[in-house]
Formats: sequence, C-alpha cells, structure tokens
Amino acid sequence: MGKDIKGKELGRGISQRKKDGNYAVSVVRSDGTRVFRYFSTLKEAKQWQTDTKYEDSHQIGVVSDTMTVNAWYASWSKQKESLVRPNTIRNYCDRYERNIKPVIGRMRINDVKPIHCQEVLNRMAEEGYAGSTINQTLLTMVTMFWSAFENRVIRYTPVTKSGVKLPKAYKKEIDFLSVEEEKKLIEFSKDLCYYAQFRLILDTGMRTGEVIGLSWDCVDFEKREIRIERSLEYRYSVGEWRSGPPKTKHGYRTIKMTDTVFDILKEIRDGESNVKEWTPEEFRNLVFINRTGYPTKNSTYDTALGKRCEKAGIKKVSMHDLRHTFATRFVEASNNYKYLSVMLGHSSIKITMDLYVHQTEESQALETEKYMSYTKSVGIA
Repeated sequence: MGKDIKGKELGRGISQRKKDGNYAVSVVRSDGTRVFRYFSTLKEAKQWQTDTKYEDSHQIGVVSDTMTVNAWYASWSKQKESLVRPNTIRNYCDRYERNIKPVIGRMRINDVKPIHCQEVLNRMAEEGYAGSTINQTLLTMVTMFWSAFENRVIRYTPVTKSGVKLPKAYKKEIDFLSVEEEKKLIEFSKDLCYYAQFRLILDTGMRTGEVIGLSWDCVDFEKREIRIERSLEYRYSVGEWRSGPPKTKHGYRTIKMTDTVFDILKEIRDGESNVKEWTPEEFRNLVFINRTGYPTKNSTYDTALGKRCEKAGIKKVSMHDLRHTFATRFVEASNNYKYLSVMLGHSSIKITMDLYVHQTEESQALETEKYMSYTKSVGIA
C-alpha cells in the first residue's frame, strides 16, 4: 500500500513523492507490463488508475503509453496515402509540419487536451494565416485524432466541438473581383493564351484541376453541356501529373455552357491542335494542351493570372478566386442557391450559402433602391 508524505495510506499502486509532492501511480496490466504516470493531485492519480484498469480489463488499452503525436501521425498518414486523393495528403502534410507539429508533435498523444489543439489554431490566427488554412488545420486534427480514437490509441479525441473552435476574429472573407475589376481582367487578357481558361472558370465556376482535366468526350456541343468527371494536377513533390476524380462525389456534375463558353470551346475544337507526336496518350484528348504538347501546370496559371491583374491595374487574385467571382456574380443575378450549389459541386447547399451569400457594394445599392421604391409605393417613405 502506498502512502503520502504524511504517512497516510493512499491505496495499492499510489504513492506521493517527497521531492515535488507529485503522486506516482502504477498499474500492472494483464500481459504483465507495468505502466507509470505522475500527477499533481490525488484525484487525477486515482482517476487515471481506475481508467487504465478498466481499459485493460475490457481490452481497450492504448497501443503505447509513450506514443507521441509525431509517431501516430507518421503511422496514420502512411495508411491514408492509399485511401484519399494525393492533394488531400499534401494538405494534411503541410498543415501538420507547419502548424500542428511545432505545438503538440512531441507530446504524448494521451496527454493532448482541447486547450492544446486550440493553441495550434490561435497561433495560426496570430501569425495572420487565412481562415481557409486554419480550417484545413482543424480538419487535419479532427481526422487524425478521430482515427486514433477508433483504433483505440486514445480514450477520447481532444478535438471537441465545444473545446476547439476557429478563432472568429481571424476568419477571412473569400476574395473575388468586382464587376468593374472582372471587366478589366477580361479586356486585358484577350491576347493571352490562357484567356479561354480564365473565361471558362468565370462563366462556369469550375475548379482549376477540372479545367486542366477537361477532355473533349465530356464536351457536348449539341446539348451545350460540359460533364465534370475528373481533375488533373501537377504534383511538384514527385514531379509528375496526377489524375483523379473530382474533389468530392458531388463534384461529378453537368454544367450548361454560356454562349461565351460555347464559342470559345468551338473555336478551340475547330482550330489547330497542339497535340504532338510525343504527347502521352492520357493527354491527347484534353481540351487544353499548350504548345509543348502537354497540359499547363496549375501554378503556371496562377502566375500568369497575377501578371494580368497587375497589367489591368486590379488587385491580384488566384485562379480559385475566379471561381469565387463566378459564384458572386451568380448570387448577384439569382437567388437559386440550390442550382449554384450543384454547378459548383458542393456537397451541401449550406456550404454555398455560407461562402457566397454575402453582400457586395453593387448588391447593397440595388437592394437599398428596391427598399426605397417599396416604402414609397406603400406611403411610408
């Protein structure tokens, strides 16, 4: 029987250390191994002892009482490689290495609490990270810790809804072009070889990878439709192209062509092909092939777009911001958010509403005019 520093009996496996007053606890598991922990209070010590004995008797024991977050991430991410898209793995890796690892990587995974996970997000907010990046970090922690829970590595996940939240003060609104900025970009891009790709996103809301991976068998001129069936991106980490399905199952969709898109695609189809004798078979039916006989890399598009924005005298935006611009124009013209959600390939209309049902200066002025007209018509102006 263990005792405290005053000689009081504490129970089997618990004792108090004289040098620091902490309580030492040990439990012998059914396989003969002994595990030790130290706690500052007797209550914590007894709770841990009770929990550990219960887990052992019900075969819920952890893989290792000393496993670190780094060790679990290495195991978890390796298993994920064959289950999710390469781009998803890349996002997990970036967020873990840059943001999660420096804060909790060396901690024992069983010691991680909600407050530690919140600290990861708070630090990112203080350093000026975009809201979308902070959200991606939260998603990474949610996924990796839930997997640890399901695999009985931890008793509970520390990423709880009430304990870990996105820092509200640092949520960043999506970026998009105003009507005048969009007009300037279009005008100053007409002589650019990527003009067609810019317009395709501005008129359909397609993702960049979907534009790169668009093939002629998915373009139906008779029905004036585009079928989104795959995404293509260049992976710099391995130096090769990766083709895969759309981002989510809702990414499989059919989009109606605008007159502009119809004319652009028809001109490309009827023009001279850039397919070369050395163009790989997997690329030969793509709509957008550059003069080298290959698809254009995603980063090249962003670089070219940035330069055109500068030339047009407007703020610099990314290719993904062109998708945001399309959605914003749609919301300004229509309140059919369900249809917009389908066009964008979102998994739910809530995502579309949260992202795009905001008010631009143009829409605010229009709605104010409507309100004034109404109050005048009913005699309360």
